[in-house]
Amino acid sequence: MRIQIKQLLVCMALLLIFSQCKEKTNPADTAPELSSIPNIKGEWILEWEEKAHKLQLNPEEKQVLFDGNEGFELDLDSVGIRIRAYDEESVKGYFLYSDIKPKSWIGTWENRVVRLIRRN
Repeated sequence: MRIQIKQLLVCMALLLIFSQCKEKTNPADTAPELSSIPNIKGEWILEWEEKAHKLQLNPEEKQVLFDGNEGFELDLDSVGIRIRAYDEESVKGYFLYSDIKPKSWIGTWENRVVRLIRRN
């Protein structure tokens, strides 16, 4: 009987320990409602390495067309957007909501400061 009680107590202790080991999400990684952020949808021009590239941002589908081609995805977090290639873990571009202006948006692309220009 004592062995069964000890085993039960050990099992309860292990259950308690493992129930506390849940992976918690970082609030910064939580995407806000699209209605609560500036309008980012549409066509933007990326000035990069003496060239201009066209980015088509679609936050509803979390898709980015780069020069009209697929291959990039859009991730929203609480402070900005991340643009990454489908087949890569690293982020190509990051842009803060607080830095968006009506016609331009300063951010980073491959660890360099860049500017997006909105096309209408």
